[in-house]
Amino acid sequence: EVAEKFAASKAYKVWLCTYNCTLPEEVFILRVWRTYSQGFRAFPATMREGIGHGNNSGYGALNLAACLGASPIYLLGFDMKYADEKTHWHEGHPVPHRPNTVQRFKQYFQMVVIKTKLMGIEVINLNPDSALPYFPKKSFSEVLH
Repeated sequence: EVAEKFAASKAYKVWLCTYNCTLPEEVFILRVWRTYSQGFRAFPATMREGIGHGNNSGYGALNLAACLGASPIYLLGFDMKYADEKTHWHEGHPVPHRPNTVQRFKQYFQMVVIKTKLMGIEVINLNPDSALPYFPKKSFSEVLH
């Protein structure tokens, strides 16, 4: 069902390719920064050598937004929790993640705080219940007014 929704979407589609895969030609494929293992903590300022992945899609999306010059960047859905034996709202992962996976996700974001500040990029977490402690939190109403 998730794959069907992705295929039917009219939005631009971007895929961070961390492994060899075949995708429809309308999908923009981004390379992972240098090698897969280096991509865990990478957060480059340009896409020339690829982007970092932090082992989660939110990290890759944040790095893409930074490379495209966005500021501020608002984080949505960055719960960073393991609840009901799940780490994601969807069933798109063939192998379920474990609780320590979320802890590793958070560790990768620690360095991003320093890098975004050096890049002059403001990052704001719009999830009041997020377990990601590194970015200031605001509500939707604060940023929309």
